[in-house]
Amino acid sequence: MNRIGKLLLALIMIITGCSRFNPMPLPEMSATLETGESVPVEISTYSWGAKELYGGPWEAMEEKDPEIIPGGSTINIQFDSTPDSILIREHFSKYKFKDITDSNQFNIPDDKGTYIYGVMATWKKGSAIYALKIQVE
Repeated sequence: MNRIGKLLLALIMIITGCSRFNPMPLPEMSATLETGESVPVEISTYSWGAKELYGGPWEAMEEKDPEIIPGGSTINIQFDSTPDSILIREHFSKYKFKDITDSNQFNIPDDKGTYIYGVMATWKKGSAIYALKIQVE
């Protein structure tokens, strides 16, 4: 086989291999209050199949308007595909955060202020971090 034939064969193998790669969509997350009211969520980071996005909850939400929520509320987290693990963190800056819980719900403080949370979830296919920004008045 000549050089051009080998290149064409390699190209066909690459295209065929890529067409067999059927990426599963990134799982969607929803956040709701105990009243059923929805809390806006943004994706901040993921590594899913062959796709990646870098950034953290602080960067994703820094310029966003917060959702006003009553102090002491409970936020429930749900995914359209059950993760193998979950970790919720409160973010104080780009690099400073505190682990809150490894369950699918957490309580908002009673103290007035703006809060940014990151929800890190992992599956066999990859991982993702979702972000929420809330304000207690």
